[in-house]
Parts: sequence; C-alpha cells; structure tokens
Amino acid sequence: MFEAVSEMSSLTWDSAAWIYSVIIGVVLARYFMFISNLLQDPKAIKFYYPYLAFALASFINLYLSWYTGKQSYTIIEGKTLVFATRSLLDAAGCITALIIVPQDKLLEGFFDMKSWFMKIKRAYFFTGVLYFLLMGMFTILLYPSVMTGKNLIGFSVFLVIMILINVVSAFSKNDYYLSFHGTLVIVFLSFQLSQL
Repeated sequence: MFEAVSEMSSLTWDSAAWIYSVIIGVVLARYFMFISNLLQDPKAIKFYYPYLAFALASFINLYLSWYTGKQSYTIIEGKTLVFATRSLLDAAGCITALIIVPQDKLLEGFFDMKSWFMKIKRAYFFTGVLYFLLMGMFTILLYPSVMTGKNLIGFSVFLVIMILINVVSAFSKNDYYLSFHGTLVIVFLSFQLSQL
C-alpha cells in the first residue's frame, strides 16, 4: 500500500510549478493593485516609513521566491520532507506578504499607513517568526553535511537574532526601531536579490 503512494508521488518542479506560479503571481498581482489604488488618489494617504519598508521587503521576498523557485524545487525533487518544508516556507512568505496589504475597501477613503500597520503588525511579525523557523528547518534539511559545528551554531545564532527582532517588532511602538528593522530586512533581501 505505501509503495503505491510513493509511486504516485509527484514531488517535482513540473508538478509544483503551476501551483507555485499561480499563488505567488496572485500575491504579486495584489501588490500591483494596491500600488495602483494608492497612486489613484495620493492625497488620501498618510505615509509611514516602517510600513512602506516592510511592504517593500515582502515584495522583494516574493520576487526572490519567484526567481529561485525552479532551481530550489529542482534540487529537492523526491526529498519529501525538504520539499514539504520549502512549500510551507513559500506559503508563510505569501501569507506574510498578504497580511501587510489592506483590503481594497480600506483604500476607498483616507488610508493611514501607521494605524493600519499597528493593527496588523503582530500577525505580520509572528508569521515572520514562522517563516524564519521554516527557513531554519529547510536549510538544515537541505544541507545536513554543511550544518555541522560552527556553521550550525552561526546559522542558529542568525535565526535566533532574526526571530527576536521580529518578536520585539511585534510589540514595539517605537518608530525608530521599526524603521531600523524594516531597513535591515530591505538591505538583507536586496543583497540576496543582487546575487541572482
């Protein structure tokens, strides 16, 4: 019985590509609609840098996922646990990106970015924590021979720092701290984007 399931398994890029493309494509389309709605009536917006920084970071992360998807999924074909972890990692990235974009009805009148961000930031940052936990699992499962000794400790320290920064941001009302965190994430993701 279990052999039949493994024979039916299609954990390949070919089978995942259309789902992957549609989901990330829909999330990216949501961003484009959000931007066009904002540009249609720019007088009705109260800008807030941390919100813009995290929205841009989520957008860059979606692009990174889009353009690294084929190679990443091709490398992990047939590795069930790694494939599932990468799928969950991408899902968490998409959910995080969708949390920050307001519903269209909120853009019909005056849109205060700060009040919206303060309303959704706990969900946004705790989904970000989930994202980093999944990233850690994915990396350790994908590169077990590299994740020994110093590399594992260094990577774990990086993950703990990023998770703590997200937890602090979830409860912080300090604009400077949130701006620092948003800028840090943009720089980190922009560096990754430059490596494509």
